[in-house]
Amino acid sequence: MDEVASTGRSCSSRPAMFVRACRALLELMQARRERSRVRCQLAAMTERELQDFGMSRSEIEHELRKPVRRK
Repeated sequence: MDEVASTGRSCSSRPAMFVRACRALLELMQARRERSRVRCQLAAMTERELQDFGMSRSEIEHELRKPVRRK
């Protein structure tokens, strides 16, 4: 019995699924790294810089308490 008949899909789609999964994982890792970088920059800002953004220190503290996986 060949692979297509037994599973309903060809073997050639498995590498493509693996590549899509790897790309999705890479994008997730990049997004987390970017969020972490931005949060570090926010933590280093002065009160004056925060006022320019229209944010308060308490809003920044709330943002910094979030896990890296959350936006």
